[in-house]
Amino acid sequence: MPMIRLLRRPARKMSMASRERKLRTLKSWIEPGSSVLVIGASGETGVGTQSLVERGLAKHAHVVALTYETVDGSILGLPTVRGDGRRLPFRDKSFDYVVSNAVIEHLGGKEGARALLAESARVSRRGWAHTTPNRRFPVELHTGIPFLHWLPRSARERAFEALGRPFPLSRYCLFTGRSLHSLGVPADVRRATGFLPAMTLFVTSKTLGSGSVNG
Repeated sequence: MPMIRLLRRPARKMSMASRERKLRTLKSWIEPGSSVLVIGASGETGVGTQSLVERGLAKHAHVVALTYETVDGSILGLPTVRGDGRRLPFRDKSFDYVVSNAVIEHLGGKEGARALLAESARVSRRGWAHTTPNRRFPVELHTGIPFLHWLPRSARERAFEALGRPFPLSRYCLFTGRSLHSLGVPADVRRATGFLPAMTLFVTSKTLGSGSVNG
């Protein structure tokens, strides 16, 4: 346990650097004043549009927040709509861009991820971009625990339970560059950070980004 706590400290610093780089990258792709749908927004402190990435986008563009949960009022004063990223409640080409930050891994596996990308392509005019933790990164970013997420599913869940950090990874699908490519949707996959292996990956429409990766 002391070793795990020691490893979490640099992981938190790298996570902040990752968020800052994700925001810079998104702002370089998205023209100021563009209309942007941000999928997976939340009113909870520290989550969704409360994060650095979504707050930064809200200052850069005209953002509409899509939240899965019912919220009172709006999120960060933004127009807020309840909906599911796999079945977006908008007409074709309603926004210049569609973006999500660490949402695609929560949609029930490859079919849910594939639906998110297809809906993003339908609703956006200029392009779409989604970030997700890289399964090849040695620290599991939801828990801050290293290495255990590399185990086979049953052993992985037992190991998290034994540490007193039960985490329903069976409900999540941690992707690699290769598995994102295997979704079969025309897309680029690139590192969101300069770390090797990258902490976070971007999966984007072909109109955004460069430097596609497979790992």
